[in-house]
Amino acid sequence: MEVDVVTGEIKEDHEGCPDMCHIRLITAVHARDTDRATGLMESGCQQVTLDSGLCWASRYGDNEMVSLLLQNGANPNTEVWGGFTPLIWATIYAPTVETVLNLIIAGANINHCSSKRRQTALHAAVVREKVEFVSALVEGGANLDSRDYLHKTPLMHAVQRGAVSCVKLVVYYNCDVSLTGWVEGVCVSPLLYALGNGDLEITHILVLAGARFDRPAISQTLTYGEFYATLE
Repeated sequence: MEVDVVTGEIKEDHEGCPDMCHIRLITAVHARDTDRATGLMESGCQQVTLDSGLCWASRYGDNEMVSLLLQNGANPNTEVWGGFTPLIWATIYAPTVETVLNLIIAGANINHCSSKRRQTALHAAVVREKVEFVSALVEGGANLDSRDYLHKTPLMHAVQRGAVSCVKLVVYYNCDVSLTGWVEGVCVSPLLYALGNGDLEITHILVLAGARFDRPAISQTLTYGEFYATLE
């Protein structure tokens, strides 16, 4: 690698340097410069460079760049930064569902979970309240009842956020409405959380889906059985 003594810039004779190729491809991905990225990949890039580029492109939701990287051998199931895959990055940050669909078609593991929180792309889609993302993942084979490090299912996350559309969707696809999770140190079911939070619309949806109360009372004046009778 040579440096121009006048300008201080790195000269263009270092195309074969793996570290520099990595930096330049990632820079091209950040700039969404597909022409530059194409040239770099044609000259040869290491697998780790392609995979890192795919993670960044997926995070940006740059579907053109994602397609280009996949065509050049980037791994849709690469794991970086806490076990996050391109699909999880896309689900968390991408503005539209196209990148998610592209990665699913490319063979991304829909049910992969992150290392620390043990959350899948479906958890992330529900947390963002992105119904179209949830639909794409479920249609692609996502496990509706995957449980994270707090044993919370996507349904539980949807109930916590009052995301009615997401609740309706996962219930429609027949998720298990009885699975409990830990919320603020207490193990509760989606139904108990919805009722305790005063969300009667979601409570009604869950009861109609087969959820049942599993505790004797919610206050000194109202039992779950009494509330359930009013819904019946």
